[in-house]
Amino acid sequence: MKQLRKTAAAAVLGGAVMLTTSAFSATVTLNPSATNGGAGQLSSTNAAFQTDKATTNFASLLQISSAPGALGSIPYSETGFLLVESFSGHPNSVTGVTEKYNVYALFTLSGTGSWMPGGSPATGGVFAPSTTSVSLTATLYGSPGAAPVGVATPTLGNLYGIIPDASDFVLGTATFAAGTFASGIANLAANHDAFTSFSAKMNFTPAANTEGPGGFWEAPVPFDIDLSASATGTIPPGPGEAGTTWSTSGGMTYVTTSVTPLNKGSGSGNVLFANRVPEPGVLALAGLALLGAGAASRRRKLTAA
Repeated sequence: MKQLRKTAAAAVLGGAVMLTTSAFSATVTLNPSATNGGAGQLSSTNAAFQTDKATTNFASLLQISSAPGALGSIPYSETGFLLVESFSGHPNSVTGVTEKYNVYALFTLSGTGSWMPGGSPATGGVFAPSTTSVSLTATLYGSPGAAPVGVATPTLGNLYGIIPDASDFVLGTATFAAGTFASGIANLAANHDAFTSFSAKMNFTPAANTEGPGGFWEAPVPFDIDLSASATGTIPPGPGEAGTTWSTSGGMTYVTTSVTPLNKGSGSGNVLFANRVPEPGVLALAGLALLGAGAASRRRKLTAA
């Protein structure tokens, strides 16, 4: 009985430790030649490969519902795209798998935050989102064919910046894992340069017919995504350049990470595949089950005696 109690306590304590540490890297097998149940095929010639990380560039439009210097809890929303440039081989390597395979994600980040003291509409400032009021969703798409994905700078008329093709199809969806928002900040300089970044853990669900044999996610384990992205301003942009800049209009602040002709997005991001961390409730139930098993065993022994 003492041993069972120790085991149960270790399980519960082990769960607490697990929930406060980063998820371990996961390896997935991607198959660009898969037909995905007829939805589409990213490549008819490239073989399946293993990876644990994707490198992306991105562009976005961050809208903050006030000018710098305002007080209180302030709503914000950010929309944009992450365009995969390469997958790393497993384990992470310098060369990796360099094919793009036309995979991209559209994301929406929203919540509330506050301006740090000292900012103003003229000089800018630092906007720090709250970690307790975050919504982050992303949808991954595949775009068949050799032609690159069409992209544009996100604007109020085109919030995501992607110019989709009729043959694009959904590869999966990712939703924010509550309590794991790591950072999110907009730093606005006096010359209208801006720096923006965010990082979060995402629960990933493959789309129907994209998982297993015949699917792009050929051999996934249940996995999550560690997502991080950042962009820095370039003022003034020269020919063929783009950066992250900010402006105010009608009491709103807009932070725009724009598109460059060369790399299709002036921001960069990493998508790390990670093992799924059990929910706290599941861990607690496992601990209770072990305690219950110990109590039942003790009752049986007393009855037999």
